[in-house]
Amino acid sequence: MCAANDALLIINDHADLAAALGPDHVGLHVGQTDLPVAEARKVLAPGQVLGRSNREIDLIIESQHMGADHVAFGAMYTTTTKQVTRAPQGPERLKQARAAAQVPLVAIGGITAANVAPVVEAGADAICVTAAVGSASEPEAAAAALTEAIRAAGGRV
Repeated sequence: MCAANDALLIINDHADLAAALGPDHVGLHVGQTDLPVAEARKVLAPGQVLGRSNREIDLIIESQHMGADHVAFGAMYTTTTKQVTRAPQGPERLKQARAAAQVPLVAIGGITAANVAPVVEAGADAICVTAAVGSASEPEAAAAALTEAIRAAGGRV
């Protein structure tokens, strides 16, 4: 397991890749229709971090019972990264997720430097972004702006 100040790379959906990269700084995240948590644990090294996506509060509780080390909740805002047919969860619903989560809570979906403050204030332990950095014309500057916005909102970076 990583120390608080160590970098941690979370691989999405590919347990084999996460396992091959090793337990020290690499974890895995699975969705509701991906490899089940129990099966993913069989592939990962002991102590390797494993998270699961959740779109409802009851799924957060289910993921925790399955042994997820962290739970993702979203989409917070409208996103173009994935086709999402549900309305965005938003920060108010994230507060409900925070109350239910007994493990670190990761907010995901449509988060940018311009809208991250309410997510941090609602209790997210971490955020997951794709387009905010990956689709930016200057990804390094976008990541720096996001980091500063998190700090300004009282979050840890």
